[in-house]
Amino acid sequence: MKHIFSIIIIVFTINIANSQCYPDRHNTTWFDAWISCTKSQNPNTVRGESHWIMYDLGYIYKLEDVHLWNLNDPNQLDNGVKDIIIDYSLDGNTWSEFGIKSFDKATGRSIYEGDDAFSFNGIKTRYLLLTIQDNWGGECVGFSEIKIGVSPITATEMVNFDLDCNEKNGFTELEWSLTNDSKTVAFEIERSYDQNNWIKIHDTGNIAVKNTIKKYRYQDNSKKDAYYRIKITDDIGKQAYTDAKFCSKSNIIITAYPNPFLNDFKVDIVAQNDDPIIYSLSDIYGRIISNGIIKPDSRINNISFDRLDLKPGNYFFIARQGSKSGQLKMIKMNAIR
Repeated sequence: MKHIFSIIIIVFTINIANSQCYPDRHNTTWFDAWISCTKSQNPNTVRGESHWIMYDLGYIYKLEDVHLWNLNDPNQLDNGVKDIIIDYSLDGNTWSEFGIKSFDKATGRSIYEGDDAFSFNGIKTRYLLLTIQDNWGGECVGFSEIKIGVSPITATEMVNFDLDCNEKNGFTELEWSLTNDSKTVAFEIERSYDQNNWIKIHDTGNIAVKNTIKKYRYQDNSKKDAYYRIKITDDIGKQAYTDAKFCSKSNIIITAYPNPFLNDFKVDIVAQNDDPIIYSLSDIYGRIISNGIIKPDSRINNISFDRLDLKPGNYFFIARQGSKSGQLKMIKMNAIR
């Protein structure tokens, strides 16, 4: 049995007056269903030989709500799916697991309307793979129909923008990728030193990308700390911007609050890449009070210092990430009695 389907599943939600009591009912014949009785090699090799069905949506979409009608032939109800492992992929080769979903047994009645099963919550994908893990006791597996809502992908959602602030031969390297744009798109890279005044530093011209993921790079030779963003223009003139990202060429940016402090304070460190951040808090004699290493999980990383039993005076918070470092003087105040 062929398990690969090239389809586009699109659901538009509209209000329709309908006098039928069961507008989504499904018939009870197995001819209008997908059934597999023989296992075969799964496109996702970690699944091995299994019962599976793969959908090629043709383009990358954001998937939303799922409605499934299980196998509704009264003589085939035990062959209906019970647990399904769901994987998704942008290219049909590299798979990510969405999870395992369970489904109710069909009723075998002509008024059976299926179930609102779950939502994909906007995951972006082109290929959808359903691997049947368990059924209701039959020798084969199958279901009658599946309906998946989709949402269009906006221009900014098609672009993944990264910034490498480590200098490479004196340059700052910008990298971004475009996923599955079936239209012509142009990129303009903009730089700002204050987030108010932006100048265009590079223009790609029109680019046509279809059914793939394509990466782009640009190196800026500015020696100053700067913000960068990408302006995206599609073929009908619609424009959007990526979020601005900051790149420090010399020092890590550190802020602390409150400063001066009594016993507690928090520190924010702007990470420039994925390298570990090594930090320490010391007194004016260089004696370490607290230190540690954190793995950046976002652009701004937080460290809290609570109930510090310190004498009033000056202290120094120091952070290092790769070749960059930053230092901040902290002032411990006298407690007011």
